Amino acid sequence: MSKKKNRGIESIRSRYGYTFVGHWILGLVVFFIVPVFSSIAYAFSNISILETGFKLKFVAFANFKEALFENPDYLDEIRNSIGSMFYSLPMVVALSLILAVLLNQKFPGRTAFRIVFFLPVIIASSVIVRLLSDPSVNAPIFNLSTDGQGIMDYETILGNLNLPTTITDVLTFFLSNAVSLAWNCGVQTILFLAGLQGIPESLYEVSKIEGANKWEEFWKITVPMLRHVLSLVIIYTMISLFTSADNSIMTRAVNLMRGRDYGVASAMLWFYFIIVLAVIGVVLLMYNKLCVKKWE
Repeated sequence: MSKKKNRGIESIRSRYGYTFVGHWILGLVVFFIVPVFSSIAYAFSNISILETGFKLKFVAFANFKEALFENPDYLDEIRNSIGSMFYSLPMVVALSLILAVLLNQKFPGRTAFRIVFFLPVIIASSVIVRLLSDPSVNAPIFNLSTDGQGIMDYETILGNLNLPTTITDVLTFFLSNAVSLAWNCGVQTILFLAGLQGIPESLYEVSKIEGANKWEEFWKITVPMLRHVLSLVIIYTMISLFTSADNSIMTRAVNLMRGRDYGVASAMLWFYFIIVLAVIGVVLLMYNKLCVKKWE
């Protein structure tokens, strides 16, 4: 009798979990699963808006053909989006790791500095992001165009250094987007900081006994111990860059939806999603082969 009573109490307690996640499951179904299947249907349909709602007419791959062959700028925007991601990803990851290492040190005012760097996570909103993405935010520090406006004309300086074109393009991109890149490092810095706090101090003590310097500790202990956090940061950063508000493909899709061209907009976004998924898979595969296996 006591065993049956205990099982009855355990079964009742096990239902508490469903009570807490019930609203999340409902939201997942209503606001995610249903819209996902609806967008798939829109991508293969011609949509008419009637008084009673949407009327879908199946058109197979006509929307994809229009997106790929009748919109000349669409493929160029995908290429530019991928290129911008490969420029931004190393900068965001490196800057986030540097900030996390600095904020993990013990120094006066560390809490105040952490608050400053965590502000993007705490107060991030569409209004603030829109204000920070405005050219006037970046313009006072670095010149963003060839009109010579700004405190520092970095294009002239880089041109006089006779650097290779590839390096000049990377530096130009970084300087032009310095504020936005720093603003996008909040979540990544938190993830790296959590990973740093999970590294045993005994590893660093042993390295000091063996005579290792800080540079060797960073590459032999810190980075390998952050390999799983680093993969999470890479995935999060790529998704954030591919779906940012200033992404030209996102802007094009929103404009099409405003014009009630839901079919072509859905086709564009689903094709873009497939490309993004493939790029993320390739990057993670290369990261696992070149880095993770070496560190393990």
